[in-house]
Amino acid sequence: MDCRLITQFFANAVFIKRSTKKTLTVISFMALIVIPQFPAFASSPCWLTNLNTDNKNIYGVSSKISASNMPALHFAKANALNNWLLSEGLSPVQIKENLAPLKQYSVQQHTVYFLDEYEENNRIYSLVSNKPSPDYTSQSCEVNSCDIKQCSPLWLCENTSDNIAIIAVSERTAMPNTQIKSVIQNAQDIAQTINNAHVKGYIDTLHSNTDQIKVSNTQQRYSITNLTEHQPKVTIGEMCSHTGTLYAQVSLNKKSIGSEHNWMDQPLLGDILGVVGYAKGQTSTGRLSDLIDVAVRRALFEMATAKNINVKNNLKLVINEQGYYSLVRKSHQYTESIVSAYIADMKMKINDKLQPEIFIWLLENKDRS
Repeated sequence: MDCRLITQFFANAVFIKRSTKKTLTVISFMALIVIPQFPAFASSPCWLTNLNTDNKNIYGVSSKISASNMPALHFAKANALNNWLLSEGLSPVQIKENLAPLKQYSVQQHTVYFLDEYEENNRIYSLVSNKPSPDYTSQSCEVNSCDIKQCSPLWLCENTSDNIAIIAVSERTAMPNTQIKSVIQNAQDIAQTINNAHVKGYIDTLHSNTDQIKVSNTQQRYSITNLTEHQPKVTIGEMCSHTGTLYAQVSLNKKSIGSEHNWMDQPLLGDILGVVGYAKGQTSTGRLSDLIDVAVRRALFEMATAKNINVKNNLKLVINEQGYYSLVRKSHQYTESIVSAYIADMKMKINDKLQPEIFIWLLENKDRS
């Protein structure tokens, strides 16, 4: 529709002092015709859901509403900078200088570059990188949504990266930057714990057989103490969201070997000790990130028992005068050892009962065992 006709139409409508119902109907109808002629909103930048490049990229988020004298963009850039430092295993910094007009910033012997900004609703996003790469920010994409049942995207169920990667999860958070920050920390906590941990625990098993019933009961308790203080480096790749929960494929910066080995059936890799940790259903918190942690801790306990275990068995048979018998077998297994391992692969799926199932493959660090 010609813009001059649109202008003339609304100019005439303004000078109508009294409008009949028929005139109002015509105006409404014309509005429906005019509105779709304007350009639609552009898609979001691809880096909001995919940070995979040859460089180390990450973003920070801030609310557009600020009570500070600093502009909102300053806080988005400061959050992006500290998220980048966190992913490198470094401590966050306090920044007094206004970052809004800056294109780069040097801190802790690193120089990061502010590549792009994006505003959506009441939030502002800032992208930083260890190298200037302006071409990376020119692409637009639709926001990815997660569907674990359909394994969409595929990396939700199995690793599609050339590097060893895990799925890090963060629920919806009150502060805009906390969610992406939690994804980094959740991945680092897992990698940090398995790197060097003190594991101890026991398994008590009771089997009771009589003429009428058979009863079997197993109790398992263990504790895992992290012995590593330094946070490992991680790199966030692809991301997607579902009902406010953010999922991310996080690389642990080691070459992947999972695609070349059927570790679900054979967790050992040559002479390297390997175990599979498994968890399904819901944790007490209801968070998927905690279910992943349960699978990791179970794998650590399995590795500890494979390395060192003490077993005590007790067997008791009782036969009464009528010939009825009772056979009771007790087994006490105890383990305590220092375990150093790394995640070699991870798989996730939804079973027939619509429960999430997590499989974690751990391999022992031979040089630290």
